[in-house]
Amino acid sequence: MKGWEFVEKQQPNIVKFLVNSYEKKRLVHAYILEGPRGVGKGAVAKNFAKMILCESEDKICGQCRHCQMIENEGHVNVFRVIPEGQSIRKEQIQALQTEFSKKAAEDCAKIYIIEDADKMSVSASNSLLKFLEEPLSEAYALLLTQNKEKLLPTIRSRAVCLSFKGLMSEDLIKQYEEAGIVKYTSLVAALTQNIYEAKELSESENFASMIDLILKTEECFVKTNFDPSVLIAQYQHLLKEPGASLRYLKLYMTYYRDILNLKIGKVDNLSYRNYQNYLTISEKVNTQNDCVRKLQKIMEAERRLLSNANALLCFDQLFLEMKGSTVYAI
Repeated sequence: MKGWEFVEKQQPNIVKFLVNSYEKKRLVHAYILEGPRGVGKGAVAKNFAKMILCESEDKICGQCRHCQMIENEGHVNVFRVIPEGQSIRKEQIQALQTEFSKKAAEDCAKIYIIEDADKMSVSASNSLLKFLEEPLSEAYALLLTQNKEKLLPTIRSRAVCLSFKGLMSEDLIKQYEEAGIVKYTSLVAALTQNIYEAKELSESENFASMIDLILKTEECFVKTNFDPSVLIAQYQHLLKEPGASLRYLKLYMTYYRDILNLKIGKVDNLSYRNYQNYLTISEKVNTQNDCVRKLQKIMEAERRLLSNANALLCFDQLFLEMKGSTVYAI
């Protein structure tokens, strides 16, 4: 399928569905693109816009002015909404509606792409819902999310959901290694399926420090009995980066998933494979139920952070909850 070659390798079913819908004139006005970070949702959204607006009969040409403007994110009829801070605000959706009410400079379809759509505030979601209930002709919405369940049910009911499959862990690691990502490869693969983000993380000194912080946090529980909240306070500079607190929690979740895998004998796909001595100590002092409970607490902390809770207070609460049934191995 011309123009879709790169995306088609990762998401053949998604590409086939959209291209067939376009060719048979069965496109709907709203789509939810759901899947983990880096699985190609953004690339599919961009290609969708090109397919709609390309001037060539041989879609997607990649050479016409529409394709070029979309590729460079400069097309006046393609609107992109991203979170401001931790959320997408009502004013952003209202601004989008205002743009759609204007006469377009280009006499062609309009497409709006909302990234991290699950981060819309309640008022923003309600504003978008009104937009979806009375769709304009030749207007298409693409809502990108890692979890469609975080969207309002009424929004989900007015859109077709396309679920993107993620690469298997070992396949992703192999792909990264072939691309020259050799540091922290298995841990990076646990966080993102976007090769550019993976490369950036792998080469970041802060990412190396984040891994060190995870290991020191766990030592507080299983070895030193030091207060992990004090440790977090010492690393505040590291956690002030955008998205750093959430990355810390995802890395900690990954650590406890590895411990669970050790307990059930799955030792081939560990993300912390280069830190197995740490995992072994944690595995000895945590029961399987402990691991499940702690994973649940970390996920609850993640939800609180996504709801704009104070990060330090969030971590304080998490550590108190995690201490519940820990056995210290001093």
